[in-house]
Amino acid sequence: MIKIDMHVHTNTSRCSMNFMEMLRKTCARKSIVPIITDHDAMTKVEWGIPGEEIATEKGEFCGIFLTEEINEKNIFEAVDKVKEQGGLVYLPHPFDWRRKRSLCKYGVLESSEFMKNVDIVEVYNSRCVEERPNEEAYSFAETNNILMGVGSDAHFPWEVGNAYLNVEDFDFDNPKEFLKVLEKADKNGFYCKRSHPSNMLVCSKLSKRIKKLI
Repeated sequence: MIKIDMHVHTNTSRCSMNFMEMLRKTCARKSIVPIITDHDAMTKVEWGIPGEEIATEKGEFCGIFLTEEINEKNIFEAVDKVKEQGGLVYLPHPFDWRRKRSLCKYGVLESSEFMKNVDIVEVYNSRCVEERPNEEAYSFAETNNILMGVGSDAHFPWEVGNAYLNVEDFDFDNPKEFLKVLEKADKNGFYCKRSHPSNMLVCSKLSKRIKKLI
């Protein structure tokens, strides 16, 4: 079995202090395979799966298993770009009202045109300050019969692996194969641990200020 943390940031994201070598060692020590989802940047690493957390005018979503960075600000055009390169559309923290670009604020979760392209919903995000957004995401995925994923949303080394799922071995270059193993994954085997609220409310803000000085 493989542990997949579907939502991990490197220091390419301005709010993250996951410097590359430290992150690599952390993932190796915890036996975690990360999907790297930096903000508006696609970061390739040999020990993870490339993705991007894409900010659009109607909220943010993740493209995963990408081969090229996506810069479109129209959400439908951005989704098309993900699909054109064979990637998957993954909805991170879709019901977290605390976040500026959560999809629940823009009405796209009610759009059949958008939802027909969604492959996976993040039903647990470790950096949600409250539990309700995760509960709503789980209910939404279950009601709409969409595959479920989980992610730590790690911005710091100690957050890596706070949420992961156990899946059978698969080809990391084959997103369709990932969907098959995800479909068979035991939801009771998802590991979900909440990050301390200070990481979101204090540490991330401090990291942005520190990185401006570096």
